[in-house]
Amino acid sequence: MTAATTAQPPQVFVRDASAQAQTGDNPHDYGIRPPADNDSDAAVLYNAHGESIHTGLGSWRTALGTATFEPGPRTTKVHASFQRLIPLGHYSLFVRQLAGRTGAVFTPLDLVGMENNFVADGQGTADITVNSPLQMPAGSQLVLVFHSDGADHQSSIGVLGLNAHPQLITRVP
Repeated sequence: MTAATTAQPPQVFVRDASAQAQTGDNPHDYGIRPPADNDSDAAVLYNAHGESIHTGLGSWRTALGTATFEPGPRTTKVHASFQRLIPLGHYSLFVRQLAGRTGAVFTPLDLVGMENNFVADGQGTADITVNSPLQMPAGSQLVLVFHSDGADHQSSIGVLGLNAHPQLITRVP
């Protein structure tokens, strides 16, 4: 998993005085926009209302992770390791699937939101293992979500772009 291979619009933003407010899939206020490839790594990141999420674009882009999936008769054991996350940042793991007309649905990896939350250590590393009761069909996605409000949202992903920011995504094999 790398930040460069995420498969959805970024839910973090950089300042740009000429940026118009947007609605739809990636809504945000005036004066901010999703980061572009040529934006400086020193750029500060903001949520959809222009509030700092206390990290820079370079740190966001360098996050790395690996995940393994071991299917069992009633559970799937998911082990994920991460490096270069936001030090002491609050994170959670969700499964993302498309659900017809409703679009993407995010489900906590453990289904109830009790074991899918964690805090990165002071170096930005984390290691988590969850026995998930979910059926994870090929093509669904494991999503690492950063919570910029510092809270665990249990079974809710939070509000995308405001306090929930998908940072890494990988497809379930």
